[in-house]
Amino acid sequence: MKYKVLVVDDDIAILRLIKNVLESKNFVVETRTAIPEIDICHFIGYDLIILDIMMPHDGIEICKYIREFISVPIIFLTSKNLEEDIVYGIQSGADDYITKPFSINQLTAKVAANLKREERYKQGELSNKVVRELSPITIYLQEKIVCINGDSLAFTSREYDIIELLSSNPRKIFTVQDIYENVYDDDAETLFRSISEYIYKIRLKFSSYGINPIKTVRGMGYKWHE
Repeated sequence: MKYKVLVVDDDIAILRLIKNVLESKNFVVETRTAIPEIDICHFIGYDLIILDIMMPHDGIEICKYIREFISVPIIFLTSKNLEEDIVYGIQSGADDYITKPFSINQLTAKVAANLKREERYKQGELSNKVVRELSPITIYLQEKIVCINGDSLAFTSREYDIIELLSSNPRKIFTVQDIYENVYDDDAETLFRSISEYIYKIRLKFSSYGINPIKTVRGMGYKWHE
């Protein structure tokens, strides 16, 4: 299977580099220098999307819009590496980030790790059960869909990862380290601190239904609220 990747960046040299690197790894790559009008049709049919943040059409705004409709991994290209910038990217729906300038090895590793994580869930390898009933929440493990009383909620890949992990054993308290090891494939202190931001976003999305399925266990971690 050849994965199809969309790369959007207004720097032609960056686009050429990414295209050459990923095509050498047997990916199908489409590139664009701009998105004149944000239309979901421009982003459907890809297995992974790489977005530059600093474009005339803000990558953050593009991500916020398309995340409501697609669940494939979204990786930000950014020259910003401060914690608040990374957290802001997470809040907009991104799954990962690559800081400019980047190495070829870093690029290919990030792309491969995000696709591998996505494929694991598609194949249902994390559980023998297809559906997890936690009334009023239903989790469709193979499709990576979370529903409340029949209504589906939009979660990013990493938000779903956390939901799937915590709900897999409601009696267990998961430390931040436990969650980190299941959500990230690399090692970065900033990413480690972003776990609480993911928890916040998950709770926010559930709150519109008047429920909070994640309990904070002070000094220990988090657990699914039975």
